[in-house]
Amino acid sequence: MEQTQWWRGNLPAETNGLVGREGEVRRLLKLLADTSLATVTGVGGIGKSRIAVRAARECQEHYPDGTWLVELSGERNGDLLAHTFAAVLGLPERSARSQAGMLVEFLAGRRLLLILDACEHLLPACRDLVAEILAAAPGVRIIATSRRPLGLPQEALLPVGPFEAPGPWAPVRWATGTVSTGRVSKGLAPEGTGPEDTRSQAPGTEGPGAKSGRAKSAGTERAEAGRPKRENHALRLFLDRAAVVAPGLEMTEAGMAAAARICRRLDGIPLAVELAAGGLASMPVERLADHLEDRLEVPHGRAPVPRHRIVRAAVSWSHGLCDPRERLLWARLSVFAGGFDTAAAEWVCGDEHLDDVPGLLASLAKRFLLVPVPGGYRQPATVREYGGERLARLCDGARLAQRHRYHYLDLARRAEADWYGPGQEEWAARLAFSMTDLRLALDPASPTSVELAGTLWILWFCLGRLNEGRYHMARAIEAAPVTDPGLPRLLWADGCVAIAQGELELGRRRAEAALSAALDWGDYAAAGHAQLRLASSSLCSGALEDVEPCVELVRDYFRRAETATVSEPLALVTAAMAVTWRGEFDRAVSVLKEVQRLCDARGERWARACGDYVLSIAQLGLGRVAEAAEAARQSLDVKWRLRDATGVALAVDQLAVIAAVEGDGRRTARLQGAGVRLWATFGLPGCRSEGMSEPRTVAERTARQLLGDETYDAVFAEGYEADPDAAVAYALH
Repeated sequence: MEQTQWWRGNLPAETNGLVGREGEVRRLLKLLADTSLATVTGVGGIGKSRIAVRAARECQEHYPDGTWLVELSGERNGDLLAHTFAAVLGLPERSARSQAGMLVEFLAGRRLLLILDACEHLLPACRDLVAEILAAAPGVRIIATSRRPLGLPQEALLPVGPFEAPGPWAPVRWATGTVSTGRVSKGLAPEGTGPEDTRSQAPGTEGPGAKSGRAKSAGTERAEAGRPKRENHALRLFLDRAAVVAPGLEMTEAGMAAAARICRRLDGIPLAVELAAGGLASMPVERLADHLEDRLEVPHGRAPVPRHRIVRAAVSWSHGLCDPRERLLWARLSVFAGGFDTAAAEWVCGDEHLDDVPGLLASLAKRFLLVPVPGGYRQPATVREYGGERLARLCDGARLAQRHRYHYLDLARRAEADWYGPGQEEWAARLAFSMTDLRLALDPASPTSVELAGTLWILWFCLGRLNEGRYHMARAIEAAPVTDPGLPRLLWADGCVAIAQGELELGRRRAEAALSAALDWGDYAAAGHAQLRLASSSLCSGALEDVEPCVELVRDYFRRAETATVSEPLALVTAAMAVTWRGEFDRAVSVLKEVQRLCDARGERWARACGDYVLSIAQLGLGRVAEAAEAARQSLDVKWRLRDATGVALAVDQLAVIAAVEGDGRRTARLQGAGVRLWATFGLPGCRSEGMSEPRTVAERTARQLLGDETYDAVFAEGYEADPDAAVAYALH
């Protein structure tokens, strides 16, 4: 069973330690205690995101419903903001209602912390959605990071400035002449760094070239000579990152003086300092300082360089230190909006000019121009923006954008094909990781959007992103010419999602149109999928006698297409449901054994888990209690691994019914409490149909008779108070 508590939050591990922002973190925590919305503001590269994540990590025990990071830097479409939130929170999109409305309803009554990272380019959409959330959910706290405030009445601001730049080098002020492995000992600080300095707390301070602090009298200097000095955070950051670039580096006094010059010239801006440390891959620190000072020299009498221009200059300077192949890859990588893995970078960016993309990625990451993340890399926004400008100068943007689109179409095709196999967990994670760039590739103006939107039915239907799928498919259908060969797939995929959301008539119309177009094209695979949606529509509308003939047609179309698809066992599950609801349990078991055979032959688990749930109901109908329990546990285990919240809750409810049949009142009560908690935790509507809710009601009545009302309520409460990990572990036991 999966060990990560994915329902508690998604805060990333720190790839590099946070340096010198303890004061800002404390102030942010104080703001969160006093207000529902705190916005961390400052120029790009100042460290807003790291401050927000560290503060969230330090207070996460106060938010029983989780601490959640919503990364927005790569998102381009404000209409999808609520979908982005829902995907992060694991909120299933099972209704045709507006996503924003469902999100607000889900958050009402919860105690959780949201970090909205990089809001500035989606400011109106962020402002509107945050206002809706805070009006309806008093237990929600939000940290926003943005170059500009959101502008809401309840917003408290935490402006973040650069680190204090180190003063002139003074060896007498240091306890040692050398620093190994790039780390500064506590209490060491260059001249001019004292406890009264508050520059990192005041973003309005002057840029490089301005005097640091007020002039001091000779008497004051003598009086302060014996005081312990606070370490300089800019210098500490440089040395910390230098140890990554050049492990074992020993800094002499001359080297420390050069490092101080670098930090001073960069005005203590964290991203600029990190990028400068990355330059140690190209030259020693003394030469690095000279090189940087030549690049950023301020002519006499000119005003100090604004901080946003220092960051840009540092990025440009880092670009100049890269070799030509690194610069070319940097430019090409700007086509990615979000995270990317090595395979994606090779597919999109590699050619005869870039034949060692993995090595170049590692080199750029060593220079802090890429951030390693689980699954691959991402570019800091400032670095990506600069790369985009360089790509435009190369006049290669259109070609790279096309390669990007075709890569994600290829990814979707492989996900669909491999879904009928053993790699479902890996594909679920890979699609989630690629979501920002999939959204970019789904632009309806793209010639691949029709096929891509339809091929991603695995993501929309199997992985529960129904509302977002409907959004993209509706736009693709509107833009698609009737001659597009991908249209039948798109129509049946949209029909599939519509039926899952209860829009049976629309779903049937979409499936009928898809079937007609597919047969006209001679596309028997699409015809089989369309026919399956007609079978599903009949099942959901209660026309049970129509289901099996439809399923026979489904299998015939797939045989004619000579294709293997997960929809074949899914069609059999649909037929088994129909005969189960008719009470023909023996026939259902026979059909579901065929499902197991097909799925096990390919190592497939998702469709088999759907079948195992129905098999549990059928076996229980035949009085085979042990077999019913085993099937329900198998379904639960797979659904939990795939994060299928609806499947998890249904399986736990089924196990509670089985416990009641076995006469185990305590297990019934505890599982029913756990089931109610699961439905609530994942924002699910619960079992609304009479056929599905009746077994639960009978089980509760049985357990109350066995235990008495007082004991039942106490044990139910134990189950309800258990977190989802504990609830699932108990149910699987």
